[in-house]
Amino acid sequence: MKYFVLIMIFIFTACAKESALHRGTPEAELDRCVELSKKTKYEETVECLEIVKSHYPNSSTAQQAELRIGDIYFQEKEFLLAAESYVSFIQLYPRSPQIDYAYYRAGVAYFRESPKAIDRDQQHLDDAIHNLETVVNYYPQSTYRELAGRFLSEARRRIARHHYYVGRFYYRTGEYIAALPRLREVAVNFTDSGLAPRALYLMTIANIKLKQFDEAKKVFGALSVEYPKNKWTVKAEKKLLKAVH
Repeated sequence: MKYFVLIMIFIFTACAKESALHRGTPEAELDRCVELSKKTKYEETVECLEIVKSHYPNSSTAQQAELRIGDIYFQEKEFLLAAESYVSFIQLYPRSPQIDYAYYRAGVAYFRESPKAIDRDQQHLDDAIHNLETVVNYYPQSTYRELAGRFLSEARRRIARHHYYVGRFYYRTGEYIAALPRLREVAVNFTDSGLAPRALYLMTIANIKLKQFDEAKKVFGALSVEYPKNKWTVKAEKKLLKAVH
């Protein structure tokens, strides 16, 4: 009997809590969640917004609640949860007039989740770049395009530095085969990073060390065409001439 009473109290409390929320217009319910966010813990605000979503699925109110959840997580620096919320919004409401905002915030959230140290795992930077590039390339009229471009440039610089750091590490430890793909990534896909000439130089020398002279000549050819007066081109030429003669 004791346990029965406790269970009934729990059920009554839960029902009362949801019933208290489920009254008035959809907008009023959403406003209550927003007001709740100003004076309580964010977990409770998210719970409130989830209830609103369940009451009005596929509505404009549900869309706003989904975005609000992302914003709450972002505000609390729960960047990965925020990114997942924005991605969920993108998947559920691809035609929303706020889709550019969702892409922008998802990109920034993934960017914030990535460590600044280039020797750390940068797995979320690819996601950041994808979302930010979407804003820049597909929403030219977006008010978030300029900001997205700034974060995109920094994300690309950071991931280029990471690839170069790993490639140079392998190069310096004599793991030339392992170094080449990382350096190639910088040279081919991050020409705007400022690291491409140096990466091509190291690729030339790595191929010389591996006695792959034809490949070394091919890489040097790309270096000399793209960066004819660069100091790394001059150094690579000297090394290559010495190796093949």
